[in-house]
Amino acid sequence: MAKVLLADPALAVLADRFADRLPDDVAVVAVADFSDGEFRRLAADATVLVNARRPIDAATLAMAPVVRFVQIIGAGTDTLDRAALADAGVVAAFNPGVNRTGAAEHTIMLMLALIKQLPASDQAARAGRFAPGEIIARGIDDLADATVGIVGMGHIGQAVAERLAPFGARIVYHSRRPVADVESRFGAERMALDAVLRQSNILTLHIPLTPETHHLIGAAEIAAMPRDSYLVNAGRGGLVDEAALRDAIADGHLAGAALDVLEHETDGVNPFADVPGILVTPHLGGGSRNSMNGVVERCTANIRRFLAGEPVLDEVELPERSPG
Repeated sequence: MAKVLLADPALAVLADRFADRLPDDVAVVAVADFSDGEFRRLAADATVLVNARRPIDAATLAMAPVVRFVQIIGAGTDTLDRAALADAGVVAAFNPGVNRTGAAEHTIMLMLALIKQLPASDQAARAGRFAPGEIIARGIDDLADATVGIVGMGHIGQAVAERLAPFGARIVYHSRRPVADVESRFGAERMALDAVLRQSNILTLHIPLTPETHHLIGAAEIAAMPRDSYLVNAGRGGLVDEAALRDAIADGHLAGAALDVLEHETDGVNPFADVPGILVTPHLGGGSRNSMNGVVERCTANIRRFLAGEPVLDEVELPERSPG
């Protein structure tokens, strides 16, 4: 009997849905936490791993000796040690664009929560302070007046641009290649990163985490942004230097930040819990019902392909296997 292990505890809620869409002779189990002991116990005889946030490296694969396929639920592949996968003879696949709607809407929500002072308003109302002047004095902004800089114009970046356009925001973006559709439909302007930073009242990040993009937004980049601007990160936590972000909020250069991702989020610690100016959500961007339906359908379809000996879709490119 083949065994599929959902290797991230956040995926446990999907176990029954995975089981319903896989053959009867395939067992589906899920880890309850990120501990090595829990993973080792369940992964010992697993054939397939379904993953979101757990690092899949040589040490992880050593605890899963019969795994031959890793299915990532979303578009990010930064959890994968590609050399370790190649050396172990393990195939991997990802799901580009599967969560684009949920992630884009979550991003717009974070923007609006920041510029409309939602956290401060909620806290004041809970404390019984119905004094709108307090909130208005902090500054309430409109997307219609904003220049929004989008870093990364892939599936999610384009979906963000599409949802921003009706608000009337000016859209500028940075990407490796021009995207004619967002330029013609939404008037988006492609620029170098430093120009996007200088012009954006709101900066939002939608690029993969790679060695080149790690801490792409650090102290110098934040300093280049206009004073009283906002930073939104619903991409990957490692894109932002969190110490630099904390400093920029403390000294008042940034008016606020909203993060759906953290650099070390699997630790279960919010490093900004003491910073009122930084709104954190627990990696929910791709968690809408619609997105999860797509995740389950696409992951289980690929698992069926793999178990049947067929090529999987959206296979991750791996290096040549090391000799020996």
